[in-house]
Amino acid sequence: MTQDLGSVADSGTSHYVDLPAGRFHYRRWAPEVPAPSAVLVHGNGGTWATWARVGAALGAAGMDVLAVDLRGSGASVRPPAGSYGLREVAGDLDDFLRALRVHAPLLIGHCWGGAAALALATGAVADRVPPVLSGLVLEELPPDMAATATQPVVRDFLRMMRSSPEYVAKWVDLVCRDWHPVDRESLLEELRGADVQVYLSAIDEGAAAGPLLPLLARVKVPALVLRGDPRRGGMLSDADWQLARECLPGHCVAGELPGSGHELHRGDFAGFMRLVRELLATVA
Repeated sequence: MTQDLGSVADSGTSHYVDLPAGRFHYRRWAPEVPAPSAVLVHGNGGTWATWARVGAALGAAGMDVLAVDLRGSGASVRPPAGSYGLREVAGDLDDFLRALRVHAPLLIGHCWGGAAALALATGAVADRVPPVLSGLVLEELPPDMAATATQPVVRDFLRMMRSSPEYVAKWVDLVCRDWHPVDRESLLEELRGADVQVYLSAIDEGAAAGPLLPLLARVKVPALVLRGDPRRGGMLSDADWQLARECLPGHCVAGELPGSGHELHRGDFAGFMRLVRELLATVA
């Protein structure tokens, strides 16, 4: 199911689509015949590249996979500060699905991307009818965006964005030494291109949505909610995790990967894909 990629550039093909907010870039792993879809949504400061191996693996399994660059990220449109609330980002996702006529996808979101995916799936922050989804994967969903500002992983990311390329490369090699080379490369690519102002705007403006974990009770499709180890950079405390599990409806499951931090899909790719495959087996 996985592919041994030579580099991030070897994964998928680049495309653009014009949406109401502007032009958006996305990466696609498209099968030769119609297939179930998966839409991958990166976290704050990330790009499609965070999903290079996940996209390739799901594509190799026969899915039509699309990984979008959110507004202000990668090669997508970069609106000014004041345009990075959850309403705007979830609205972009809705527009993306409609423009490309993506039917009933599995929606996978990491951190800020998970918040946007949850908001879209529940219709919580916009006057829109939620799209039809086959399932939902929420990796390291923040308890609320305001709380992320004090997280060590956020402080580290901000420091790396403001550091020299040489220092960043050494930091990634040291801290992420157990990652696959493609995953280390993708993180370096994201750090090189991330915009500090956009990163901070997503935190500040996203905070207006308030607590996110109670929204889990409104999820109507099979969902997998994943937490990383808070001792290794995971954002959800034990109290947050207990609340998340209490809010989850019976058709949803919660999972943890021991030893993984905030980046489960890169830090424990095999474990992440195993849990995603288990969810896929229930929605097929």
